[in-house]
Amino acid sequence: MRRNNVPRHASFGSALQRLRAARGLTQEDMLMATSRRHMSRIEQGHQMPSIRVVESLAENLRLHPLSLLAAAYCPDGDLESVQELLQTVQADIAGLINS
Repeated sequence: MRRNNVPRHASFGSALQRLRAARGLTQEDMLMATSRRHMSRIEQGHQMPSIRVVESLAENLRLHPLSLLAAAYCPDGDLESVQELLQTVQADIAGLINS
């Protein structure tokens, strides 16, 4: 994947809200991960969660944390954009390992 096709900014809050709704969960259902106020601020884009909170949110959604992050970078949710993103990640990691 060409670097210029990779979204520069994640829409984490929108992705979280979309995935939470797809699972039929409310913000209150996510309270094991964080407070309702923090959830609301994350979903509105006013705060970014720590990696620990991302892990907890993903666990509540029954997803791998990388799936949650991929959804944030692929707001359309189409498989092609997710595959392109994963190819970029693989190339980045291969470049780090081989350097």
